[in-house]
Amino acid sequence: MAILGGYALTFLAGVMAGTNLVPLKWIRVWRWENFWLIYSIISLLVVPLCLAFLFVPHLAMVYASVPFSAMVRPFLYGALWGIAQLGAGICVDKIGLALTGSILNGLCASLGTLTPLIFLHAELLSKPSGQLLLAATAVMMLGVSLCGCAGYQREKTQSTAAAIGSTKTYVLVMVLAVVSGFLAAMLNITLAFGGDIIQMAGAQGAPATWAVFSVWPIALLGGLLVNLGYSFYLLSRNRTWGKFAEKPREIGSPILGGLIWMMAIAIYSSGTVLLGILGTSVGWAFFQMTAILSVNVAGLMTGEWKATARRILKLNLAGVLALLVATIMMATANYSAH
Repeated sequence: MAILGGYALTFLAGVMAGTNLVPLKWIRVWRWENFWLIYSIISLLVVPLCLAFLFVPHLAMVYASVPFSAMVRPFLYGALWGIAQLGAGICVDKIGLALTGSILNGLCASLGTLTPLIFLHAELLSKPSGQLLLAATAVMMLGVSLCGCAGYQREKTQSTAAAIGSTKTYVLVMVLAVVSGFLAAMLNITLAFGGDIIQMAGAQGAPATWAVFSVWPIALLGGLLVNLGYSFYLLSRNRTWGKFAEKPREIGSPILGGLIWMMAIAIYSSGTVLLGILGTSVGWAFFQMTAILSVNVAGLMTGEWKATARRILKLNLAGVLALLVATIMMATANYSAH
């Protein structure tokens, strides 16, 4: 039953993660950098600190009791992940939710699933559960490729590519999505290797499903610095600081988006505890697959696939079905490992 609860939490987290940037489409007066500044502060600073202080007893003592090296590693991983977070925001603004989500989340799922398995549970690679997980990763990559191909063809037939400016710039945005996809896995690696902090939080009385919250303020602080730095740069270069006062009501969109994102990460991290030995491996893949499905549905509902040829929609559907098969395979691998 605990495993079923873990999957339920991870599914909910994936849906939230896949739709958290929908509010970016709601802004009318603010520019991207206005949205991203507030979004970053809420998602990477305010909410993680609130969760940690509320659910982890004696948080200051937890941080004071772990070695300095145990704090530095999550911070550095978080800074690298922050580049991915920034890249995701830029790509969604340029090429849309669906294409960004398929490429970024798919690559992120692959690396984030295999890294904990290889480094923490390498012995499972020779067993049926580990081999099934490797096969599921291959199917997952097929699904990502199909979705990405469909998204690219959609961009060629619609006006988005022209809006970006040039083919060269479009290719650069796609490269940014790929790089962000690989770096995004750093968030899961931070959780997988943040054991010292989590163990100390447990020693201070935090339940296992809440002790994981102690990692996020440290890890996400590194990401916050990266995202704030770029937002400040754009706000100054584009002289868009005044947009905040021009329509202050639009602050609700980044606050909502940031809240949804961090709550998704919190729910996911609790779900991995219930998933058992492969929680940060299979759980991460299931989380990302659900996010991919959700972001494609969100893209469809917000008109990104409007007036798209049926053959392109079928290609995207094939990719989505491959992702579903990969998810089932990964779930089976997790059950067989117990």
